[in-house]
Amino acid sequence: MVHIFDPRGRDARQTFWYYVLFVVLLRVAGGMAVSIPLTVDLMRAGFQAAQRNDGEAVVQAQMMHQMTGMMQTMAGIGIVIGVVTIVLLAASLARRLHDSGLSGWLVLVPGLSYAVALAMLPVQMDRAIEVMERIQAPGSAANGPMTMMQGQGPIALLGWVPVLFVVIFGVLKSTDGPNRYGDEPTRF
Repeated sequence: MVHIFDPRGRDARQTFWYYVLFVVLLRVAGGMAVSIPLTVDLMRAGFQAAQRNDGEAVVQAQMMHQMTGMMQTMAGIGIVIGVVTIVLLAASLARRLHDSGLSGWLVLVPGLSYAVALAMLPVQMDRAIEVMERIQAPGSAANGPMTMMQGQGPIALLGWVPVLFVVIFGVLKSTDGPNRYGDEPTRF
């Protein structure tokens, strides 16, 4: 367990990818554990408002209000899950880079890129909420999904840099035999 946070040494491709799979499954499980109860609450509130026959405009307003709160909660939890992901993958990626004969300091490229994307998440959520409220305004001619997507490109791309980095450097060929980072890792 201590080896999880130790960037020294080398990790074989197979070891690295099994670990990445574990972290991804952990992320999915964490996200579902939070989003499912929030979505159930949202749907329950919508059904209750519809059963009370509050009227379509009132039901939509209530749903929009609850959805904005849900989005803010999910953004906060997304940041926490993102930070945990960075912490869990950093040392393993460094060891994988070492196995390919590269410096572990390259981990800073995806780590900093992802950290910046996470730091921008609250701003993105505020913008999405603002657009949602504008779309719901009477007489709004805004096209929902397209309006929400405007200006998100560079930030969204910034979030994909770490994924591409992990895939590209995660599949690099291992150096045969020992290298300056240690003995060749055991493959299973």
